[in-house]
Amino acid sequence: MKYSKNYFLIMLIPLLFTFCSKSDDEFGEHGSITIEFGSVCGWCVGEEKIIVSSVKTDYYKNIPCGENKGTINKTDAITSDEWEEIFSSFDYNDFLELEYDECNVCADGCDEFIIIIKNESSHEIRYTPSKEIEGLEELRQLLNNKLEELKNSD
Repeated sequence: MKYSKNYFLIMLIPLLFTFCSKSDDEFGEHGSITIEFGSVCGWCVGEEKIIVSSVKTDYYKNIPCGENKGTINKTDAITSDEWEEIFSSFDYNDFLELEYDECNVCADGCDEFIIIIKNESSHEIRYTPSKEIEGLEELRQLLNNKLEELKNSD
């Protein structure tokens, strides 16, 4: 009896790993993707961003000092149509080729950023907020609209 329990456990453990791991099919055709968009500024302005996935959008604002010091967090559901519109507004492979790594915040200015995380791999671009980045115009507009929508909610 003792050996049959051990045998059962040995057989059960690999099955648990198999059933508990997610495949790309479970995440949809785009795999596991998260898009972060926002800005970070010096002089106590802080950071404001959204984190968008296929199921929700998280809004985060942190002001590190001054009279408005504090953190705001909000979450909103996202529809599959909204997600598809965002994801189809840019070419992921072209995004991976972009090399923008400015640091205006280093001199108390502001940087806008986009970070795309896909299946635990990420690529980030940082740039001056007024800079035009070819191929990302629609993505930036959609993400900025979503950020403003959450910022002004409640």
